[in-house]
Amino acid sequence: MAKIIRILLFLLLSIPMILSAQKDTLRQIPMPIHKNVIKFNPTPMLLWSTKNITFSYERILNKKQSIALTLGYLEFPSLFKDTIANVMAITSRSKYGINVALEYRFYLMKRNVRPIPDGLYIAPFASYYGYHFSNDVNIIQVAIDSAGQVKGNFYVFNAGVELGYQFVFWKRLTLDLVFIGPAASYYGGGLNLSASLNFEDLKTLNEDLYNKLKEKYPMIGDFVVNKSFKSNGKIDLFSIGFRYLVQIGFHF
Repeated sequence: MAKIIRILLFLLLSIPMILSAQKDTLRQIPMPIHKNVIKFNPTPMLLWSTKNITFSYERILNKKQSIALTLGYLEFPSLFKDTIANVMAITSRSKYGINVALEYRFYLMKRNVRPIPDGLYIAPFASYYGYHFSNDVNIIQVAIDSAGQVKGNFYVFNAGVELGYQFVFWKRLTLDLVFIGPAASYYGGGLNLSASLNFEDLKTLNEDLYNKLKEKYPMIGDFVVNKSFKSNGKIDLFSIGFRYLVQIGFHF
């Protein structure tokens, strides 16, 4: 964690020096041809689900800077099939989420020979990923019918600095690549249950969810979800994260 914080501080402190070194170069760079870029981000779709749809809008402010906003619908594959920990049978499902990001880009003019948004850039960014799921369930292995609901919500706040390159083809088509984006991240959320279960069944339920997270998302299990989740079903920790993406856009 301390190493990532040092990297972030170094990148942030480097921005003023990079900008001051560009003053002479800026006079040689022409003004941007167009000031807007609408982009489609297929990264969440490729990583998690084809139902994920994410778009971003970049607005060029001057010869060297722009601001970009990303907004999308987020959905993950279901963690459970028909039962949860052999304690509950799922009768219905609901799930949805969003992802939002804001970045302020500084294009490195000494490295770029064409007007922005073409070229190498560095950008501080902040992002949010929020996800909610709800399962109606019936408790099995009991003498009478007992219905309930399992709800879960998970969210991540990230703040960091990214390095990327954007290509502009034929003055209109763009290909935007973020190579690396280390970030300080807060992971939160938890599992809520509205059903009559004893402590041992509840502990089994949390442990089964923990194992399912590790199975489908190994990085979450080993790196994000701490061991206490097994007993209390809560996520509450600071860690490190990374941003990387590919976007295809239209420049106008």
